[in-house]
Amino acid sequence: MTMQVGIYGGAGHTAKMVAAELRDRGFAPVLGGRNRSKLDAAARELNGAEVRPADIERGDELRAFLKGCSAVVNCAGPFQTTAMPLASLAVEQGIHYLDFTTDASIVNDLGLELGKPAAANKLVIAPAIGFYGSLAELMVRASAPDLATADDVLIAYSVKGWKPTIGSLKAMAELGGRRGIHANGRFEIRTGEPRFQTFAFPEPVGEAQVMLEYPAPEVVTIPRFLATPAVRVMMTVGTVKDLRAAPPPDSVSDDERARTDYIIVTEVTAGDRVYRATLRGGDIYRITAPIIGECVERALTDRARVHGVVSAAEAFDAPEMLQQVARHGLTVSFN
Repeated sequence: MTMQVGIYGGAGHTAKMVAAELRDRGFAPVLGGRNRSKLDAAARELNGAEVRPADIERGDELRAFLKGCSAVVNCAGPFQTTAMPLASLAVEQGIHYLDFTTDASIVNDLGLELGKPAAANKLVIAPAIGFYGSLAELMVRASAPDLATADDVLIAYSVKGWKPTIGSLKAMAELGGRRGIHANGRFEIRTGEPRFQTFAFPEPVGEAQVMLEYPAPEVVTIPRFLATPAVRVMMTVGTVKDLRAAPPPDSVSDDERARTDYIIVTEVTAGDRVYRATLRGGDIYRITAPIIGECVERALTDRARVHGVVSAAEAFDAPEMLQQVARHGLTVSFN
């Protein structure tokens, strides 16, 4: 019998790619959300998918949406509103949960609230599964698979041509200037003006000014499998400027939104050794679909090494998973 996977917020840009990815992997996507007409349109784009409207504030509707599902992927922001209700219900119903939030505080809160019951029920509750959250942590784990402790972890992003979706803009607004960081061995929230420095990316980016303490979920996920006093995340200033000048989301076609180029560099320092990885790709939204697809398939075929509130690199074989995801237009190198 074909396993059903619920996709909440199923009419969104990334959600439709996730649904297609899961269907191609042999799962039956079930689209949920508040707007029936948009869900019906998304189902037609998929050449047919079951639609079950459900309001996030109606527990009875959410339970009806999840009935018969083996997992649920939350694609509906703002995640401050949707993550905890859906993830809590997933634990109650005994099914796996994934989302692609970029808010470190949400990832941290889910771990505190649901970590123990999810682990006891051998569930994979995996927030922050996507371009932000998964690729860098998979690179960190794959570059140093046997390392248990490190002195420092650095993640540097360069994204060119990023034209955010409505969901991305909502997520940025939701942060409200908050930045989750991992410093001195603990997670904390900072506010205030950002700081800047330069970082040497591979060509064609080269030396570029970066914003430090860029808000990203890796500050929570990486210390779960690699003990380190610091996880530093930075983003090129050019990317931040592009975001501020980006056209309204409704005026951007899917093809235009796909025209991004990115480089991610990770450096893990342990003693006098630095484990460095570099990843190149394009379309930050599309790559999220196979990342989620890999995680869903591995969770539903009992390939999770640990359970609870986990990340991709923590729960699954990171080098092997990164290799599979890289087949979707990524180039990865280690040195």
